[in-house]
Amino acid sequence: MFFRDITPEYLSSQGINPEGLTYGPNFLPYNPYLKQFSRDLRKGYQLAEVKMWKCLRAKNMGYAFRRQYPILNYIADFYCKQLNLVVEIDGYSHFSAEAQEKDAERDRQMRAIGLKVIRVNDGEVRKDAERIASWIIEQAEMK
Repeated sequence: MFFRDITPEYLSSQGINPEGLTYGPNFLPYNPYLKQFSRDLRKGYQLAEVKMWKCLRAKNMGYAFRRQYPILNYIADFYCKQLNLVVEIDGYSHFSAEAQEKDAERDRQMRAIGLKVIRVNDGEVRKDAERIASWIIEQAEMK
């Protein structure tokens, strides 16, 4: 699926509300109201995100990643266009039943527009971000 194929009609057919999203041939639909919020999130982030960003942006990974990237009505922790990949780092706030339901719906919507979603544990990233980053790339290339 290409970005140009993601229309409001397609999103509606997937159970995603397309209202208020911005569309274009070279980018994923996103909520323009999240742009400034995503910029603000880039200024201060968690230790695990800092460590993961240092690993993912390294030239030897071979892929360009963006951080705090708006997609649909969400902000992805990391996004790679070449791999159609979203990487989410889950801390303690993601362990409640309610948060897991919200994460599952978010993942479903991301997959509906052709993205792969990989979730990693905050604690694991803190321990060994380089190993986790390599594992993410391996998993993304396999899918």
